[in-house]
Amino acid sequence: MMEKQFKSEIIREQGTFFRKVAVVAVALLALASCNKNEDELIDHSKTTGATGSTTGSGSSVSGSKGTNTGTSKFDEANLVFVEGGSFMMGSPVGSGEGDERPQHKVTLSSYRISKYEITNEQYALFLTAKGNQAEGGKKWYQGSDIVQDGKGFKPRKGREKFPVVYVTWAGANAYAQWVGGRIPTEAEWEFAARGGNKSKGYTYSGSNNINDVGWYVGNSGGRLHKVGEKKPNELGIYDMSGNIWEWTADWYGAYTREAQTNPKGAAKGTNRVRRGASAFCTLPNTRSANRSNRNPTGIRHNLGFRVVLPVK
Repeated sequence: MMEKQFKSEIIREQGTFFRKVAVVAVALLALASCNKNEDELIDHSKTTGATGSTTGSGSSVSGSKGTNTGTSKFDEANLVFVEGGSFMMGSPVGSGEGDERPQHKVTLSSYRISKYEITNEQYALFLTAKGNQAEGGKKWYQGSDIVQDGKGFKPRKGREKFPVVYVTWAGANAYAQWVGGRIPTEAEWEFAARGGNKSKGYTYSGSNNINDVGWYVGNSGGRLHKVGEKKPNELGIYDMSGNIWEWTADWYGAYTREAQTNPKGAAKGTNRVRRGASAFCTLPNTRSANRSNRNPTGIRHNLGFRVVLPVK
């Protein structure tokens, strides 16, 4: 009898141990998605059945196929006007990380930026219009929250207002062109995140308290959230700190000290800049000045985008 009880206790202890190991492993893998460079420990498309869920045209196309030649397909109410101005981009000596320096003056022209991260609902309309095409050997969208429905695409029930993820840089760029815009430059992204000319100098986008404005590993429950659930920043833009990383237009490269006007980043490179951090990242990553990068064909469970449109 005692021997059976002893064996049962051993089995219970082993089960508890392996559960704890599993929890730690998941946490480490999630944090790996916040690394500064593209090298990450896990491709969630291979663990969640994400790939192959959309079966639109797989033909290879150039970026021009995403160009919008008609009227804008983007709801004007979801755009925020960012008045042009100057700001100090990056972090001063003694704060932030090395690639955020040297801090330098940037002057930007006015533009409009999407109030929210692009959602599954919005991206499904684009896929219905253009098909899930391929560039660089990779389909634009490789997630599971959007599924093919006859000749079109639709978001899974309950996932409509979540930010679209598992989108390549080309897939984000094609959508932006389709709605008559583009992906924001890194400078435009940071200026908007800081609150533009209305900036109050917050560390995060809209507050010095991340719990007011963003989802990160400390409050997200280890999952993504619908767009717009937290407070907006000074300009009325949501989720620029946390929830998902966001593609920018720039190649990743080193900053220079020279003042710049409407900079477009490095002339060439291997990886594109991504900004904002995600619901799986630690607090320092959610700072408005924080930088990261990823190969343009690299999809992630926590990487999406927003768009910029010209001022009318």
